[in-house]
Amino acid sequence: MAGRDDGEFELILGNKQLLSVLFIVIVLLGVFFAMGFLAGRTTGASPTVAQTNPQDRQPLAVDSASGRTPLVTENKTEPAPVKQSEPEPPPPAPVKETKAEPVAPPKTAPSPSTKAEAGGFIATPPSGTYLQAAATRRADSEALLAGIRSKTGLTGYVTPSPKNAELFRVLVGPLPTKAQQAEARTKLAEIGIKNPYLVNY
Repeated sequence: MAGRDDGEFELILGNKQLLSVLFIVIVLLGVFFAMGFLAGRTTGASPTVAQTNPQDRQPLAVDSASGRTPLVTENKTEPAPVKQSEPEPPPPAPVKETKAEPVAPPKTAPSPSTKAEAGGFIATPPSGTYLQAAATRRADSEALLAGIRSKTGLTGYVTPSPKNAELFRVLVGPLPTKAQQAEARTKLAEIGIKNPYLVNY
């Protein structure tokens, strides 16, 4: 340390002294930093409402489907009701109005046993009671039946005889009642046909 004339002193430090001073300054800074860290830790360690029940804290989640956040009640999160979107049913196909066409009744061909031919021939006459006027060839039987119709107004049929394939019966009728049978007998007797007998089919 050198003295000066004006009473001031001049301090001259070597390398060792400078390093010592720098080390002391670093130590003091470390002490101050440690004291500040401890003081801040003590202040931040005071319990809060959020820290007393850490298990009640749950992360805030956003429902990606509805885009709404869940409701928080009493430190517990309850998921907000999610309305599930149901797929809309496809629109019903348009119904084409179809007009029902009238269905004609099936045409049934008349059976040869129920419809007589032009000359009065029929294979099997309708069921009933008849008066047989004669039994002869088909041409003669049809001519006789035509004469009975024109003279007496009686109707009948010409049908094959079950006893002989070459003979054909001349039937007058059907005559369901005895009164009709008696009247037919009278008319046949007037034209010369006597003693006709009853035949049932």
